[in-house]
Amino acid sequence: MTSARSSDAPRDTEPIGQARWARVAQSLRQRVVDGEWKAGEAIPAESALAHAYGVALGTMRTAIQALVEGGLLEREQGRGTFVRGAIAGASLARFFRWGAVGADELPESRVRKVRRVVAGEQVARALGIAPAASVLRLARHRVRAGRVLLHESIWLPLPLFAPLEALTPSKFGPLLYPMYAQRCGVTVHRALDDLSFATLDARVAAALGLPTGHPAIRVARRAFDLAGRPVEYRITFGDANEFRYQAEVR
Repeated sequence: MTSARSSDAPRDTEPIGQARWARVAQSLRQRVVDGEWKAGEAIPAESALAHAYGVALGTMRTAIQALVEGGLLEREQGRGTFVRGAIAGASLARFFRWGAVGADELPESRVRKVRRVVAGEQVARALGIAPAASVLRLARHRVRAGRVLLHESIWLPLPLFAPLEALTPSKFGPLLYPMYAQRCGVTVHRALDDLSFATLDARVAAALGLPTGHPAIRVARRAFDLAGRPVEYRITFGDANEFRYQAEVR
């Protein structure tokens, strides 16, 4: 059962001038980050929390609404307020068409290599770690009908993802984010994808069965946990001739 303990109520020593609802929201956020309320779990009723924090119901509602608007919580009509669950993965396949046959079917995931490497400047900057730090690097292909459609390099900070280091490639499931949660206790809360055009080097071109210098779509992803920490950096390459973009403008 979830708790509305009063010991976490904002104290008089907190920053002067900060709105009370903001201090309450900060305290609630920290309790989520600390794992008191897990992804998909309901938080206590607003009235119970307001009583525990010693604030007006309106103040508590404002604090909770701020966390809803920030994407940490979500309201379900008639059921209550819940910690927002982990994103399923938001497959990068949505950016490609790959012909009419089986177009809605996600390509098969094949992790090819799992190894510890030194982060390097670009990866370190993306993950907010020191350039000399060790990270876990996954090499993954997304395949359909024997054809490699996407080539991915994925970097994960250590020791946070150490439980994955001993796994053989065949032990990785089709979706990585559920594995992060189950094996490493890391909930991927949001991800930021940055798309650009590039040309393929010889190594990636060979993997995709395309000529060196072929035009490609490069997707750089940074994924973040509940605390807002970057927990994954991913570079994905796919054939630019298969790129798709659709947006509705009103």
